[in-house]
Amino acid sequence: MIRFINRLFLAVLILLNISAKAQSIASPVFVGHPDRIKTLDSLIEHAGSWALKKGDYATAYTAALKEGTKQDSLLTLVAIHFFSHLAYGNHAPNLQYEGVRFKMNAYNVPELVNQYATQKTLAQLATYFSNSSKEVATILKTLKVYQDSSRKMNAKIDLLIKAASDYRWLNAIKQENRIILVNIPSAQLRTFDHNKMVLSMRVILGKLATPTNTLSSPVDKITINPYWMVPKSIATKEMLPKILKDKNYFEDNHLQVLNANYKVVAPNKIDWEVYSEDNFPFTIRQGTGCDNSLGLLKVEFDSPFGIYLHDTPEKALFGNINRFYSHGCMRMEKPIDMGKWLLQNNAKAIDTIDFNKCYKDPSPKSIPVTLSTQIIVWYSLVDFDNNGNLKFYKNIYEK
Repeated sequence: MIRFINRLFLAVLILLNISAKAQSIASPVFVGHPDRIKTLDSLIEHAGSWALKKGDYATAYTAALKEGTKQDSLLTLVAIHFFSHLAYGNHAPNLQYEGVRFKMNAYNVPELVNQYATQKTLAQLATYFSNSSKEVATILKTLKVYQDSSRKMNAKIDLLIKAASDYRWLNAIKQENRIILVNIPSAQLRTFDHNKMVLSMRVILGKLATPTNTLSSPVDKITINPYWMVPKSIATKEMLPKILKDKNYFEDNHLQVLNANYKVVAPNKIDWEVYSEDNFPFTIRQGTGCDNSLGLLKVEFDSPFGIYLHDTPEKALFGNINRFYSHGCMRMEKPIDMGKWLLQNNAKAIDTIDFNKCYKDPSPKSIPVTLSTQIIVWYSLVDFDNNGNLKFYKNIYEK
């Protein structure tokens, strides 16, 4: 409910801003120009071919035609509303945690509406927005094929309509940001530097029982040779039964026990029989090094879910088609490439480390990421391979 109210409030502010900008257009855009009105009418009538809903504009458009002296400004608002959706999508992706307030200012929609209406055509503006993203252009072409074929394709049509909005939103954000994009259903990660793709890699994500959460968040730092602070749920539900059965469990898995004061204590001095899921006053930590479950590098960002991007010693899993094995964190196929991209203005911090050498208990080293970079983890059943081919993916989390 809070998210809905916040978005409703934001929508009101956007409309007020759009109205103010529209009022600044001095000469009539539509009144006295029936050809322009006819083009706007046609665009709204065929909104479905642009992956939009006719009903979102038709009522306001019809009312604007009847408003006499206010007709031009109202028609302009309708046009701005329609083209804002072509520019930014008609809804933002539903993320479980929104840690970044992206500025949606990649396009001056009121100015473009005025420019194209008076100097070109609004149909050309619709084409301009649709072709500004290769992904959106491909989605719309695919959507037309399905719309022209059979009603049996309704499920995929719905997916394509949602994807068109999501990728419009993403395209606008990529114009002015450095982005790490993780798509859960395709288990793929890509990085973009102001709309240019830089890296592409496979990732391993959370299994159905412990899914990876969707979010947006600013990237904070990289930790080289990180400790793995074992989540309490894993320590009590998965590790404690093994500890009770195997007295060498800690040594074999390079684990340490920390007490309530975060002091290391000897595990053989603890009577594990008296502890349980509800009574477990310890933190289990895995030591650093090449056999650490987080590997040699971890990318950290603000998240209420305690998840991050990290390396892994289990490289063979990246060869699997279905890569959903983790407890929610995201394991990277190319962690060193990611580290170098994030720290490119501080290359010495990472170039001096030999990642091919297995050090014994190296000290963790945290390096701030000073180039503003945001991570987006979303859930799109429509994604693209590195050749730009559209693919549909399995609804792995049954959403």
